[in-house]
Amino acid sequence: MRRSTGPDGNRLFRVSEFLTAQQVSSFFSRLAAKSRNNIPVDDDIRAFEEESNFSTSRQQILSHFQMEHPIVYDQYNICALVSKGTLKNMKLGLLQSLCEKFELETPANRVRSKAPYLSLLEEMVSSCSCSGLSEK
Repeated sequence: MRRSTGPDGNRLFRVSEFLTAQQVSSFFSRLAAKSRNNIPVDDDIRAFEEESNFSTSRQQILSHFQMEHPIVYDQYNICALVSKGTLKNMKLGLLQSLCEKFELETPANRVRSKAPYLSLLEEMVSSCSCSGLSEK
């Protein structure tokens, strides 16, 4: 969402539309506290509906921009590497670069383990049109 761009290269969402995990957590904490005290929650209901609409729009946009087969970066065919199980043989720095290139939500602090980067890339390939073909 933070890095989504349209076909013209412009961002799809404004910075003011981004929500942090703390904001979402605070919303539900306030909602729970108000429901325990029987206080009307009109503003929170409106905010929840807006967030729900925003989430629905986000899903529609993401489905519109799904990855197309094959997912390639430089000379690496990511789909083939995942299907052969050879992605784990790549160096950590390259895995980090791939995740950044595909704008995947990498850990805030760089991790010295391949596992989080491998899982992000494997998850990305699972949305590719080739993932249904390999299961057959």
